Amino acid sequence: MEKELQKIGHRIKLLRIENKISQKVLAKKLCISQTHLSNAENGRVMLSLKALLKLKRIFDCTLDELVDPENY
Repeated sequence: MEKELQKIGHRIKLLRIENKISQKVLAKKLCISQTHLSNAENGRVMLSLKALLKLKRIFDCTLDELVDPENY
């Protein structure tokens, strides 16, 4: 499970950087703390489904792209 969290977190971080959004701004859009977003990007915690759905809209991607990037 830990490895999957790291893959998901890495994908979120890449999308955030590609879209030129800071952690602070993205965390505010997701209604979470910057620390929680950082922990998610580093694979320490999983974001809630609600946050993942918001990310999907922000990055205009599918949930599969976020949670299963290798198989997408």
